[in-house]
Amino acid sequence: MIVIPCPCPCPCPCPCPCPCPRPRPRRPRRPLLVVVLALPALAACPGGGPGVDAGVDASELDCGDRLALEVRAPGGAYLALAEAGDGAELVLGFQGFRYLYLRARLDRDPGLLSAAGVVQLDGADPRSQPLHLAFAPDGGGVRSAPMQVFFNDDPLPSLVDRGVAVQLLLAPRCQAGGHTVLRYDPSCYEGPDGQPVCDGGDGAPDGGP
Repeated sequence: MIVIPCPCPCPCPCPCPCPCPRPRPRRPRRPLLVVVLALPALAACPGGGPGVDAGVDASELDCGDRLALEVRAPGGAYLALAEAGDGAELVLGFQGFRYLYLRARLDRDPGLLSAAGVVQLDGADPRSQPLHLAFAPDGGGVRSAPMQVFFNDDPLPSLVDRGVAVQLLLAPRCQAGGHTVLRYDPSCYEGPDGQPVCDGGDGAPDGGP
């Protein structure tokens, strides 16, 4: 008996009458199609335009000169930016953040969810940051909740008594701004509850040992 070696493995011992199975040709793999869903929330990036509520067309919003911008002055009162002769209060947060507070006034709620805040320190380039908007009735119009505008990229000493241009952009035809000076009180900082914590005269914050 002549033993014929099988050219490839088969289910029966060699010699075997069964045909050796041929390897099945591999089909080329099809490239995977990755679908990326763009979430609406990702459209409002830092430095981007204002966000709008459903059904609100920001391009159609025209505030004229009805939008007023207020800044928190030293002492805690909010004043119109043009009337804040003593400047704007530069706040030091308990985590070391540095910011000022803005508020907006308008005759009616524009239906916007966010705005863009643009600041330009004297001698520096302008920069933008997103601001959350929340309006509530106030007298014959609406007033926004306070908004924080941050200066965390700047050392505190470089901000004290420095001029800054501030602009609030709700829409291309709905914006307000002006120029002020940052005033800093080194004896106080803002606590986690948003209330000022000031030096009690003994080198420790009020209530300290």
